[in-house]
Amino acid sequence: MQDNQEQEKNEHDSFILTENNYVLEKINTNNVRQGSGNSNFVYLVNDQNELIHYTHSSTSRKIIVKDEVVKKTIFGYLTGLVLTESGTVYCMGTNDAYKTLCLANKDDIKEHVPYTVQWFVDRDIKIRDIGSGSITNYFISTDNVLYSNGYNSDGQMGTKEHKNIPFPQKIMENVDRVFSSPHAHHAFVTTFDDKVMSFGRNGDGLCGLGNNQQSVFQPQVVPDISGSSIKKMICSTCSVLLYRDGRLLTCGPALSNGQKQNSTTFKPVPGLEDKHMVSIGGGSSLCLAISAENELYVWKSSVIAVNVDCKLQGNERLVKIKTPQLIKGVPYKICSCPSRFLIIPALFEENVTQNQEFLILLESGKFSDHTLMNNDKFKVHKGLVEIRTKKSVHEIEEILKHYNEKEINFFLKWVYTSTIENYTTVKEICIKLGLVDFYKNSFFQDLAQLYKDEDSKNFKVLVQDEEYEDDDDNEEENNDDEQVFEEIPVHDYILYSRSGLFREMFENIKNESNSVKDFSGKTIESMEIFIKYLYTNKIDLTADDDPQLVIEELSDAVDYYQLEKFSNLPFLLNQIN
Repeated sequence: MQDNQEQEKNEHDSFILTENNYVLEKINTNNVRQGSGNSNFVYLVNDQNELIHYTHSSTSRKIIVKDEVVKKTIFGYLTGLVLTESGTVYCMGTNDAYKTLCLANKDDIKEHVPYTVQWFVDRDIKIRDIGSGSITNYFISTDNVLYSNGYNSDGQMGTKEHKNIPFPQKIMENVDRVFSSPHAHHAFVTTFDDKVMSFGRNGDGLCGLGNNQQSVFQPQVVPDISGSSIKKMICSTCSVLLYRDGRLLTCGPALSNGQKQNSTTFKPVPGLEDKHMVSIGGGSSLCLAISAENELYVWKSSVIAVNVDCKLQGNERLVKIKTPQLIKGVPYKICSCPSRFLIIPALFEENVTQNQEFLILLESGKFSDHTLMNNDKFKVHKGLVEIRTKKSVHEIEEILKHYNEKEINFFLKWVYTSTIENYTTVKEICIKLGLVDFYKNSFFQDLAQLYKDEDSKNFKVLVQDEEYEDDDDNEEENNDDEQVFEEIPVHDYILYSRSGLFREMFENIKNESNSVKDFSGKTIESMEIFIKYLYTNKIDLTADDDPQLVIEELSDAVDYYQLEKFSNLPFLLNQIN
């Protein structure tokens, strides 16, 4: 049965919804994993790493980008960008576009042929993500710096100056993701310190900043939105935000005929308040969303969200929208571009897990101290589970005994990572446990409470006493058995999940041991700050701490302790004055 379902998924076609005439086209290609384009063409990337160019006549041709693995494609009004896994960016488009944006230093540009963006190559800058506005490009480097270039009529480049800039320019650091759309004059970024920032055209409140200022020329913080809780954002005639838990919010022009005013802050999309959405897309005027039940919704400014089987009212006329035959149970995603939407099976969409380093605890059961309902498949860490749920493990068991294995795993993944894979199940269990705010990402706030729970700490990190170490009189006696160590209490599973080095240490110590010695040379004060960071994801200094000393002590912590790639420690160190 499973093989038949997989075959059905793989043979399912993709759809293109064109915004100019509201007609659905069908692309007869299998295993599409991403796509983009503009009003004249669409590019698809399949699982064979082939970049396929489709025109209005449905003709196609394959383009290979030097045999590199294509990571992402973005096509704006004039140019297109292709990002490879190696961190190289290629540009495609018209000759005029290249000259306008200075992406390729060539005079004999051929359309739809990829050329290396030499500006980054000359500076040995590798790129990990790209974005595109109307005639503005965005690049995020591997060291989390945001660059942009292009038109800057409304501040969409994020620079202080009101002028177009052809070559990439550094905008800001500590950037996690960038969201724009290939027709938009504004953009959003999320940062590693959990902020959402916006800049560009804002006349109708498009930037979600709570005001109607016409243009925003520097990134400003969007109030009351957590960056880590966002799955995707789009920029159309309104701005749309999709939370990881399935909630859908919007700001900008009014969306329903009953609304009298624009919204300058993010609020629920009218008509979809109780829907769990899984994917969104935005064109030059329309917005689309797909629900967990594979319902396709479409709306535009001054029109309430309606199912596309119904009539869509806009510009004083009624239009009938055809609906693609989405297979029930198959996930879909929407790739948007000017005047078009590409709806494809999300067979290759990365399932992003928040706080991923903690998933190793759930999957391995390492250092677990409780087995839920005496089922060895549910080995958990009592302190972590009780802090996250505000209930005892016995109260949790009374609720979970009514659910099957798959549903319990959905819930436990939320407990350990804050990731919601099945909104309905997680919501139902959490509500029964009294966790009405379960959708908020309070993971590290909860772990901060775990850090304060001294009674449940079952392990010690032994840090060498620096005074004893520097005592020349004790130099001859300073061997491993006689060294003096100070103790830092900790939970063993926190060390195991957060640090690759500590994981290696645990493999080499005896099971009955309740401590591990640290020979990193760090002071006891710096190690205490570091251990607290493992719980809270923050660096807290007291009045007695020397900021410069902390920087010197912990500047190499990421490499030495082999922290997971999601660590924000380098950025936090840079913020210490």
